[in-house]
Amino acid sequence: MQTHFLPAFHGDAIWLNYHDSNGVLRNILIDGGPSETYGEKNKKGKFEFGVLAETIDSIRGNGQRIDLLILTHVDDDHIDGLIDWINYDADAISLIDRIWFNSGKLIFEHFKVPDIVENHISLSVEDLTDTAIKDGVTFENLIKDKGIWEYKIIEQGQTIELLDLKFRILSPDEEGLRELLHKWEKKEPESLTAFPKDYKKTITELLASDAYAKDPSVHNGSSIAFIITYKEKDMLFLADAHPEKVVEGLKQFKFTKEKPLVCEFVKISHHGSKYNTNYKLLELIDSPTYVISSNGLQRSPYKQCLARIIDSKKDLSLFFNYPELSRHIFLKEDFETYPDLKILPADYEFRIA
Repeated sequence: MQTHFLPAFHGDAIWLNYHDSNGVLRNILIDGGPSETYGEKNKKGKFEFGVLAETIDSIRGNGQRIDLLILTHVDDDHIDGLIDWINYDADAISLIDRIWFNSGKLIFEHFKVPDIVENHISLSVEDLTDTAIKDGVTFENLIKDKGIWEYKIIEQGQTIELLDLKFRILSPDEEGLRELLHKWEKKEPESLTAFPKDYKKTITELLASDAYAKDPSVHNGSSIAFIITYKEKDMLFLADAHPEKVVEGLKQFKFTKEKPLVCEFVKISHHGSKYNTNYKLLELIDSPTYVISSNGLQRSPYKQCLARIIDSKKDLSLFFNYPELSRHIFLKEDFETYPDLKILPADYEFRIA
């Protein structure tokens, strides 16, 4: 299996490809990044395809399919690239075999409560706003009645065996889903999206003044986070999940501080936000590699988050899908204090044989 953390600007778009036990090449796509990940207009006004479009064309060109598409939650930096693809490409739906997506309508049905009509606003790509739930409803409208959406809630505690893989779902829990039972408004409080950053401080300085605060984003709390097991090796994908929910999910699967999850790598939650990684989570994970998916143009990654990981794990490697970020984040003093800290190169391959 090879995992590709696509350069999806400030969002997530992850592509896994592997051979199953019958030698069939399988493809899994996790999220689609913001719109630019699929494509955008250049300075001359001409539309240019992005890395998501190129990845999809490669899969199609090799006569393969997207065996599973997972939309972790409805924030625009995870969903808009998918919406653009399905709107732009008339053959998109026919390329997908199965979709996991906890839509608004599905969640309301799950709790057997009346739906909220205001949430059901059909939009075209040109009409999209920064109201993430509208993006979610749009995606729901695009895929419903196509026979590819597994119309069931994906939630904490489930074990799903599919395509020679085992998925253990860590988030969302019932509380995270229940919190979505209202009229959706802004996707995040302004306080979590504003600048500045903390890159001028050393790791030691950040740890000395560290104080963890919870992520208040309701949408992030509904993120689908999971462990994938392939050939008895585990990989941890945390989307934008709340660490408190992931900790509870790991404990449900009997992981403890004394017997943590041993995994090949961790895709850190919420692009390295300091609100989504805490020590209680890190003590339940034993991994040599931690992945940050962000171009750094939004607030994340926080160096505060990376400092916690480095302090907790000591000997570890960090991978940035925008490798140049590490030069802006870490100071000479950081590498002197933590000589075992390694930054993986841009061409590093996440491969499980």
